Amino acid sequence: MTAIAVIGAQWGDEGKGKIAHLLAQDADWAVRFNGGTNAGHTVVVGEGQGSQTDSPSEFKFHLIPSGALHPHCAGVLANGMVIEPFSLAQEYEQLKQALGREPRLYISERAHLILPYHPIVERLEGAKSELDTTARGIGPAYQDKVARRGLRVGDLLHPERFCEKLKRNVERLLALYPGNDELARIRPDALADEILRVAEGFRSGITHTAELLHEALDRGETVLFEGAQGTLLDIDFGTYPYVTSSHATVGGVGVGAGVSPRRLDRVIGVLKAYTTRVGAGPFPTEETGKIGERLRGTGANPWDEFGTTTGRPRRCGWLDLVALRYAARINDFTELALMKLDVLTGLKELKVAVAYRCEGETIERFPPDAETLGRCEPIYEALPGWSEDIRGCRTWRELPGNAQEYVKFVEQAVGVPVALISVGRSFEETIWR
Repeated sequence: MTAIAVIGAQWGDEGKGKIAHLLAQDADWAVRFNGGTNAGHTVVVGEGQGSQTDSPSEFKFHLIPSGALHPHCAGVLANGMVIEPFSLAQEYEQLKQALGREPRLYISERAHLILPYHPIVERLEGAKSELDTTARGIGPAYQDKVARRGLRVGDLLHPERFCEKLKRNVERLLALYPGNDELARIRPDALADEILRVAEGFRSGITHTAELLHEALDRGETVLFEGAQGTLLDIDFGTYPYVTSSHATVGGVGVGAGVSPRRLDRVIGVLKAYTTRVGAGPFPTEETGKIGERLRGTGANPWDEFGTTTGRPRRCGWLDLVALRYAARINDFTELALMKLDVLTGLKELKVAVAYRCEGETIERFPPDAETLGRCEPIYEALPGWSEDIRGCRTWRELPGNAQEYVKFVEQAVGVPVALISVGRSFEETIWR
């Protein structure tokens, strides 16, 4: 039995989809435990990678775990998620076509639903906010959850109950936002019928997923937990309030899937060889000039830094070891997966933040509040770059000496070994150590 968690070590968008899909080659189950359609995992599959076609195909999943693209691997959408039923139905059909058969996909009856009024509420509230969210209704759906008025996936199994709860919530919103045309156009009965009809496609997979996963682990099967977003976006441990609405750390496996982190054998922290974030919030190592543009997608960079979900350009900057050490401590990483090392090829000098300077004081610990972090300036250590194309490297020894030294520097600074290095977009462009 092996239980593995793949966790973002930065502000999300680290390349978790590629790592999860690689590891799922040997997994029986792939599990999403947090977030909703604000996540975006891009996976390119072709012959020998789980696709039934000979030509490579690109899949962009927002709800379904990327590991489910492997025919032998069952997918689970666990209770910590918020699920948009129309998006799930669309992705279900996409997965069905990729596999050439009905997917083995299970949805927690305890997971909450994102309903059409949630994005409307987010837009109404977002007009007064600086958070710059994905506008997918994630926050309002989690708000309904903690306010104990949310609708859950299990309600879809009871049409009358579902219709009654939906009508009650729409009436509440109309009272809160009188005169709003979008909300006024919602017809609860018609909407309920439409959602129930769409849900017929995945209705048979609605079940008690926590029990399902415990039984799988007891049988000695391998379970892969795919985290969404990243540690610095966690609702409790991220750069609050510029965070997501769910638990993006390893603790999310417990509250979001019903499986204790004590059962995990490996916790893999996924990070880029530099740092990015989407949306507002403090970002000490951000580069707004030529270096930032270079990392985002110009020059030799084949991985354009634009969000999978929204298409927003990502803010880019140097690697931040202060934040990375913090993420390693919070999640107790057993190993690291270093992504996009190839993007740094051609840069003569590489900067790495080893500490911060805040109001004249040197600090080496990640601040607990966004206001303090926003006043921090990075203290850099410079490392020599390399000019050799590393995308063809498949072993550690093939990497240029300066690339090896960069990886070693990260390992030593964080105190966690780098077990996997991505040197390109395809699955073959990966070095296992």
